[in-house]
Amino acid sequence: MKKILYSIVSVVFAVLLCSCDKLLTTNDATKVGAENFTTSVAGLNQLLTSSYRSFLMGTGSYGQDRASYQGVSGFLMLYDMMGSDICVNTNYGSSPEDVYKFAPSRTQSVGGARHIWEHMYNVINMANIIIDNASGATGSDADKNALVGQALAMRGFCYFHLLLNYQQTYAIAKDKRGVILRLHEDDDPNMPFSTVAQCYDQVVADLKEAETKLSSFNRTEKWQLDASVAAGMLARVYQVMGDWKNAYAEAKKVYDKYGTLMSKTQWCSGMDHLMEEGCAELVWGVKYTNLSNVSSNTVFNNWYNFDPSYGEGMTTGPLYHFLCNYVDQTYVDLFEGDDTDYRGTKCTKTSGVTDEDEINVMFWHRTNNDLGNYNDKKWAYNKLKSYGDGTYEGHTNANHSYGFDVPMMRGSEMLLIMAEAAAHETSLGNAQTLLNTLQNARQVKNPTKASGEALLEAIYVERRKELLGEGVTGSYDLLRLQKPLVRKEACAANNYAGHFSWGMTNLDGYNGADAQPQGTLPSNDYRFICQIPQLELTNNRAISESDQNPFRGQ
Repeated sequence: MKKILYSIVSVVFAVLLCSCDKLLTTNDATKVGAENFTTSVAGLNQLLTSSYRSFLMGTGSYGQDRASYQGVSGFLMLYDMMGSDICVNTNYGSSPEDVYKFAPSRTQSVGGARHIWEHMYNVINMANIIIDNASGATGSDADKNALVGQALAMRGFCYFHLLLNYQQTYAIAKDKRGVILRLHEDDDPNMPFSTVAQCYDQVVADLKEAETKLSSFNRTEKWQLDASVAAGMLARVYQVMGDWKNAYAEAKKVYDKYGTLMSKTQWCSGMDHLMEEGCAELVWGVKYTNLSNVSSNTVFNNWYNFDPSYGEGMTTGPLYHFLCNYVDQTYVDLFEGDDTDYRGTKCTKTSGVTDEDEINVMFWHRTNNDLGNYNDKKWAYNKLKSYGDGTYEGHTNANHSYGFDVPMMRGSEMLLIMAEAAAHETSLGNAQTLLNTLQNARQVKNPTKASGEALLEAIYVERRKELLGEGVTGSYDLLRLQKPLVRKEACAANNYAGHFSWGMTNLDGYNGADAQPQGTLPSNDYRFICQIPQLELTNNRAISESDQNPFRGQ
């Protein structure tokens, strides 16, 4: 296998890592001999467990250089940080800052481009071992179907995100170079690229087969991939492809099961304990504990939203905080004129904000920080907020904990996919009614009454309002919709609550001397896209530099 892929020996030892519940423990791994890992369902289950850990939390170092690429949890930051709605401080730096400011080193073949590539192909390699060996392993057909179904869902997800990060979007790039389809554990390491269309065909095939094989699988934990999660993944894939009938059908399967939308209390709870609370619309999520986590590299640690009473230090809050993420003024303005939508509640005080002022709203100003660069003017955002294992009343200062849930798919996203699909294909249903269903649940003052392009635009805005911080807005939407990125720098016109200057300098048209500086990036620009890592180009004799992505341009 290629050097960038981990061997099965490494996988066996990876199982020894601690994990989040009884299924991700070390006991069973020590009872299965290494020679049995691929010959029995029990052994392959241990490999699957190791695969899950890599899939959800990443592999190797949990340093900040990989925070935005650290397993599925990293994708919850990656795409949104390349959009217009999040401002990222330089207080801690590394990958979140680099992603936000489109640092050239992030996407270069000898720079950060390797992180997602290595991670995804590591998981793909483990999935391939399971898929290739399950049929000949000892065990029941039902257990084998569950194993292979989960492995196929992982592989489909990984290839989907490789495509999102290493080539332009499907609508304009179907015939362009995609990624390398490694589908068996013994594939020749020297393999050419497949086209984007061929890769998407494989992703669809993997996820459809996963749905079928998982149809009788009843998971015991929300982090496991079951038929509903596979359907939700497939709905996202069809959405990017513009296959609206199939996107609607897959999203509806999930929504029919997870369509009891969150209450106001649940939505405003910080979304950190949705699994324990039994949230009916949570389709997929993972619980982190002190033993099973990605260190401090989660969305909860990056949002600068812990309560003022804890002070302004990185180590003083209930979690280790990087004091990084705010929302931009234009995002807050999406809720302008609506005093009933609880997702847009805000404290307008510009000095002396207390816990009592901010704890029951979404947006507020951290008026006591001393970070400069107008940090006190930026909007803190309470959507993803955690006290770890504790509560506001019971948590002690600097008693750091990692006991929280990370939501990775919700029923509201599926509802919005259905609405978007119906807006494109009117035979699927009434898109306005579907959109209004979510808006009414969120107590929107004036639910949308529109059709055509205006209705589609309202759906896109609703996705931003509902799903920010969950990895399916920002550049994820900009690229598939071929919309340009537009950022406005902090200035008097936006009360200095706009973007930091370092989030502007690598964009087109930016002039810091303008009265209202702004910068843009075309949706198809390769500055959104990573280059193929140099290690792949060096080791794989079936490809060459002519296959490389340009560094910028369209």
